[in-house]
Amino acid sequence: MTDTNYVDRETWLNAAAILLQAEVFTLAQIPAEAWETKQYRITCGFPLGYRGSRTGKVTLGQAFDPSISADGTYEVCINPILDEPIRVLDVLAHELVHVYAGIACGHRGDFKTIARGIGLTGPLTATVASSGLEQTLKGIAEQLGSYPHAAINPSLRKKQGTRLLKLQCSECGFIARITAKWAHRITAFSRCPVCDEITTLEVV
Repeated sequence: MTDTNYVDRETWLNAAAILLQAEVFTLAQIPAEAWETKQYRITCGFPLGYRGSRTGKVTLGQAFDPSISADGTYEVCINPILDEPIRVLDVLAHELVHVYAGIACGHRGDFKTIARGIGLTGPLTATVASSGLEQTLKGIAEQLGSYPHAAINPSLRKKQGTRLLKLQCSECGFIARITAKWAHRITAFSRCPVCDEITTLEVV
């Protein structure tokens, strides 16, 4: 294992990209120097539109076209639910194929050619590393050292309950709990449902 001790995820991911370009993308006849014209950033973050596993589909990585970036840069996101280095490298390789091939071709054309060339197998929309590529990724992971990240499990988030507001009548002491939607409809002319007085209802 390397003596390098990366303290943040982005540094690790960007170092990983360099190693992938030198040791993996060359398998698809893409020399490392060909990446010098590609401007990209890599971060660990939830992909756009991420909804967790409830839908049955989880986006593990996403690459954004430079046309939507203020400075014309490809933006790559690796989902923080991942913390196993080999899988992170696998997903990163997929997203880097998008960067090199261009977002416009989707998962067809040059994307397909490069993905298969470097050893990504399975459906092109959800590739996995072939056994041969996996061995290469293990070697890259050893060079990089530990991925400085712990997996996030969105399903463990506590749901925030609806906050109910207190409605009270200063005349008869009536008290009820209502949502903000209905609280906005209480006016100075609203009548107390118990004593029928007006100007006595107050939301607190």
